[in-house]
Amino acid sequence: MTVPSKLDLKKREDKLKSFLKKLGPDGKPQEKHVVSVVRSAIRSAWMKSDVKLAYLYMNTIPDMDDSTRTKWLTKCEICEGLFKLNEVQIDHKLGNHSFTKVEDFENYFNNILMVGFDDLQILCVECHECKTLQEKQGLTWEEAKATKEAIRLQKAKLDTQWLKENGIIPASNSAKRRVQIVELLMEEKENE
Repeated sequence: MTVPSKLDLKKREDKLKSFLKKLGPDGKPQEKHVVSVVRSAIRSAWMKSDVKLAYLYMNTIPDMDDSTRTKWLTKCEICEGLFKLNEVQIDHKLGNHSFTKVEDFENYFNNILMVGFDDLQILCVECHECKTLQEKQGLTWEEAKATKEAIRLQKAKLDTQWLKENGIIPASNSAKRRVQIVELLMEEKENE
């Protein structure tokens, strides 16, 4: 017979604590944790959706270039570039659906899973990220692209250098530098 070790007992106690954090004193689950699990399950179902996969298959073309190892390509419906299947995402045209409380379930479910071909579009990863940013922050398309570029520069720790190279004295913190970058990119776009 094997007896649980002190480590086994500690792991079990820690696991129980993690479960209990998500429950009320009466043992009922907290709404935010249930909603999180259900939202994740709906997103997982979307990844295997027949509508999503049929739409993708309907919009692929064979890659007839012998010099590539790619068999199929598809066009981004915003930038119109051709991409490999792993470089695109199926986007809900009407996105940014909230599911933070139980009452949001039916609307979220219907808007994510109960959609038709007219509700979808194929976007390259970059265009999809810009569209998502645009929806979440209420930006124009150009503002979203500029913000995405500012974020990329900051993640690469190139924002200060980029601002100096463009004749701007970098602001004292990253939030202010991001604003500077976006403003300069928007100004350049307007002057094109």
